[in-house]
Amino acid sequence: MQRREFLAGMLGAPLAISSLDRIATAADPAFEQRAREYLRSIKPSRQRVADFISGEYGPRDKRPGEVFQYDAELGWVHHESVGSTGVDRSKVFYSYEPDGARQVINFPDRPCRIRTYGNSFTHCSQANNNETWEEYLAAHLQEPIRNYGVGGHSVYQAYRRMLKVEKQFPGGYLILNVWDDDHYRNLDAWRSIRFGYGSRCGFTLPHLRVDVGRRLCQQMENVSRTPGELYRLCDEDYLWRTFKDDPVLKMVMAARQGGKDIPDELINPVAVTFGIPDEKIADVATGQRIKKIHTEAALFATQNVVTWAEQFARDNGKKLMLMLSFGRGNVAKHLRGEPRFDQSFVDWLGDRPYPVVDMRDAFAADYRNYKIDADQYLAPFYNGHHTPRGNFFTAWALKDRVVQWLDPKPLPYR
Repeated sequence: MQRREFLAGMLGAPLAISSLDRIATAADPAFEQRAREYLRSIKPSRQRVADFISGEYGPRDKRPGEVFQYDAELGWVHHESVGSTGVDRSKVFYSYEPDGARQVINFPDRPCRIRTYGNSFTHCSQANNNETWEEYLAAHLQEPIRNYGVGGHSVYQAYRRMLKVEKQFPGGYLILNVWDDDHYRNLDAWRSIRFGYGSRCGFTLPHLRVDVGRRLCQQMENVSRTPGELYRLCDEDYLWRTFKDDPVLKMVMAARQGGKDIPDELINPVAVTFGIPDEKIADVATGQRIKKIHTEAALFATQNVVTWAEQFARDNGKKLMLMLSFGRGNVAKHLRGEPRFDQSFVDWLGDRPYPVVDMRDAFAADYRNYKIDADQYLAPFYNGHHTPRGNFFTAWALKDRVVQWLDPKPLPYR
C-alpha cells in the first residue's frame, strides 16, 4: 500500500511536536454526502454544549448521574453530582478535592505517595466515594491514595492528566490503569464520531494519530481549545472541514455502509489511514477486518503512551505500576478460554521492570474455586462498572504487589 508520510515523532517522542500532514480523502461526493448526514446526526445542541462547559445540569442531586465538565487540555473532567446507578438501584455520590481528585476518605490530612490515573474503572463510577478500590486499599495500607481517574478517558488522556497533576508532587508511586476500550479511545478526536449522539462525554479530546507500518505516532491537541470553540461543533460545515479526513470517521462510515461483510474497497482506505500493512489482516475474515485494523492501531497507540509514561517516571524520580482492567464481557471470554483481544500488547509488555497487574488473571485464579458458569460468577462484581464488591476484589488483587512495590513498606507491614 502507498501511504503518505506523517510529520510526527517516533515512538517515545516528546509532547511538543509539529503539525500532522493531513491524509487526503478521495474526492468522493457519495462519501461526503453520507459523512455529512452522519455528522449532522451527532451534532450537539447549543444547550448541550453550554451544560458541558459549566457542568451545571441543575441541582446536584438532579444531575444525570456522573457529570462531565469541559477542560481545554484534557477534554473533560468530573463535576460533583449524585447518580442513580449504584448497586441495588441505590444513589451514588460523586465528590472531588480542589485539585480534581475524587474525595479522599481515608487519611485525607496525611501526605500521599500513591496516585492513580485512568478512566471510569479507576474513578470507580457507580460506587460511592468510600467504595472505590483506592479507598479500600488505603484503609488496609493505612495511608491515603489519591484517585485521578476520569470517566471516558483514554490511556492518552490519563497520561496527560498524570503530567498535569504530577508537577505538584515530588517523587511518588503512580498507578496507570488501562481499561479495554481505552486503547481505542486514544484515536478518537471527537468521541461522538464513534459512540453517536448519546455519549455523555461525547466531545473533543486530545488524541493520537498513528501509522503502524512506519511505527509513527503523533500527539494531537484538543481542537476545542476554548469554551467558545466548543460551539463550533454545532456548525455542520465546521464539522465537515475538521473531521472529513479523520481516520475514525472513515472507519465508522465504512462499517455503516458495508454492514456485516464490508468489501475490500471500503476496508483498504481505512487500513491506509492507520498504516496497517496488508499482511496484518490477510488471514482475517472480511467481516472482522475493520475491527482488526482498529485494534492494531489502538494497541500500538497505547504502546506509545506506556513508553512515554515510563520515561516520565524515570526522569522525575517516580515509580510506575501498570494495571489492566476489563469489562465483564472480556473477563468472561478469558474465563471461558477465549483468546485475549490485546495479546500482542500483553506480549509487548513482557518483563517490564515495574509491576504489571492483569485483572483477568486475578479473576481467573479466583474462578478456579467455583463450579458455576463465568457469567454467574462475575455477576456480583459488575454493575456496568465494578460494584463495591468488585472494587474490593480489585483492591485485594493489587494489595500484595503494592506492598512489595512501596519503600518503605506501609505501616501494617513494617
